[in-house]
Amino acid sequence: MKILTYLALLICLSSCATGPLNATGTFLPPIHTQKLLSASLCCSSYKNFQFNKLTKNQEFKVSITPESPVFEFIQGRSFFSAFELPSKAPKSLTVKTEPVNMLWNRDGHVLIPAIVFLDNQFNVIETAKPNYEARSPKVIGSSWAEATISIPISAKYSILIDGKSSEGLAWPDSDQPSGLLFVRSGPTGEVSLVAN
Repeated sequence: MKILTYLALLICLSSCATGPLNATGTFLPPIHTQKLLSASLCCSSYKNFQFNKLTKNQEFKVSITPESPVFEFIQGRSFFSAFELPSKAPKSLTVKTEPVNMLWNRDGHVLIPAIVFLDNQFNVIETAKPNYEARSPKVIGSSWAEATISIPISAKYSILIDGKSSEGLAWPDSDQPSGLLFVRSGPTGEVSLVAN
């Protein structure tokens, strides 16, 4: 009886999940990619970006959606979110990404971010493509993937972009015959950052 109650609650809650990152029964990356390709570029240079301020040791959550700004990076066109790093020189950046639209896992996807670091003159210093490690909650909750990368000494800004992974990420899942649940990548998603 408890299982049936839990399943009914899960279905009710998930039916409320709407928005640009949730559409039950629809694999969204092709739709989002079409919007990306047809969108106007937000800016002519990095100097024109709107930068969110990061505070050291505080998590900053961001949704990269089809309504996010678009820019033509060296790696290609991408939705993005830009950040000003804390003035008290953090040494590392922890990036978490969560799968979205997961009511039916065949429709879910995950953004696998790359991070572009800029100096105080808005010059690209480095583009980091972290190796994300899949994590699952010990109790009921959302899974995520996480990576911690070093921040270049001269970095003043960071930009979260699509890492252009053609694959996806796999999470441990005892309900799957292989023991893994594979989630395909996409150009949009839910991400959080912490400057350490």
